[in-house]
This record gives sequence, C-alpha cells and structure tokens, in this order.
Amino acid sequence: MDPLLLVTVYIGGALAGVVNTLAGGGSMITLPLLMLLGLSPDIANATNRVAIFLQNAVAVSSFERRGVRSFKTALPLGIFAAAGAIVGSFVAVDLNKEVLGRVISVILLVMVYFVIKKPKLGKNKKIVNNPYLKGAGFFLLGIYGGFIQAGIGFLLIAAITFFLGTDLLRTNAIKVGIVLIYTTTSLIVFLSKGMVNIPIGLLLALGNMTGAYIAVRLALKKGLKFIKLILVIVVVANAIKTFFF
Repeated sequence: MDPLLLVTVYIGGALAGVVNTLAGGGSMITLPLLMLLGLSPDIANATNRVAIFLQNAVAVSSFERRGVRSFKTALPLGIFAAAGAIVGSFVAVDLNKEVLGRVISVILLVMVYFVIKKPKLGKNKKIVNNPYLKGAGFFLLGIYGGFIQAGIGFLLIAAITFFLGTDLLRTNAIKVGIVLIYTTTSLIVFLSKGMVNIPIGLLLALGNMTGAYIAVRLALKKGLKFIKLILVIVVVANAIKTFFF
C-alpha cells in the first residue's frame, strides 16, 4: 500500500478515535475512508470492528485509571447489546454487497442529523425504571451496532442519559464499555466469516487507539464543532458517491 495511504488511514483512525470517545460518529469517518481505499462495503464494515474493539479497550482502561469506574454499570447493558449485535452482524453478513453499500450511505446521511442536532428525550419514570424496556432498548441498539456501527455513539449517549441520568463524562465512560462488550461478539462473527482485512484493521486500530488515548484526557471538547463540520462534508460526499457509484 502507498505510504501516503498508510498515513491517511492512521490519521483518519486517530480522528475517529477522538470523535468516538468524546461523542460518537467516528465510523462515519472510517467507513467511507475504508471504502475509498478499495474495500467493498461488507469488508469495510467488518474490518472497522478491529479498530472499534481496540479503541474502546483503550478508552475503558483509561477511564478506569482516571477514577471514572463505570464498566460494572456498562456490563449488564453491554450483555443485552452483545446479544443484539450477534443478530445485527449476521444480517450484515447475509446482505447483498450493493444493497449494503446503499444502506450504509443512507444511514450515514441520517446520522448527519445527529451530528448537527442532538435530539432531547423526555423523561417517563415508568419507562426509565422498567428493566425489561431497558434491556430491550439496549438489545435493539446492539442489533444496529452489530449491523453497521456508524453513529451508534449518539444513540447510546441518548439511551444512557435517558435510562440512567448520568453526566456526560460518566455517560461516555459507560458508552465505551458497552461498545467494547458488544463489539467482541460482532467481531467474532465477522472473523468467522473471513470478512476482516486484518492488516488494514490493525493500522486503523493504531490510529483509533491513539485518538481514544488523547480524547479521554481532554477536559473540554475543544475544536469539536470544526471536526463536526468536516465530518458532515466528508459523510455527505462519500454517501452520495457510494449510493450512485
């Protein structure tokens, strides 16, 4: 692979690691990037999980070391999400490549909405305190995460805030724990099907881990608005390219 492309993958992974850890939507960078490198939509979708897994392993350990110990809270929610991720991953495996490419492009465009404006959820105590609805909610989020991953961070932040009412720092710590847990099952499915480009996945993961390491140490989201602007431009351009070409 061209050295410039190697550097591009690493930088893209690092930016995605920062965005994923602080908010969500990093896969909206890495999925188009992997497809621009020539990977088919299904292989790009599967390969992306290597970086997601290792990035969140770094983020979880960093949060724990900083005293934001939230993995125990994330564990039961992550188990529900992991079960859903198995379902979502098998759907992604069986979907036609061309159809998957168009589905990815449409979902990326929809997720632009969550980048620009985060919707607020009203509180309903009966729903919030219902363990069955909570489990079902994270199971469904796991299906989506196992299927494509892109934008799941925004949805998880909304769900965690809705059900647990935690502050942003703790919410992000819980989020990365849940993603780490369900990505494990999702990655196993894709590896078993031989759909993961391991060398590219590890290079991307190196960038993601760097970004996650930096992001956990950021007290404020400096420059995040600029990142979101670039993110929207890249996503829209690549989603149009994927859908039509």
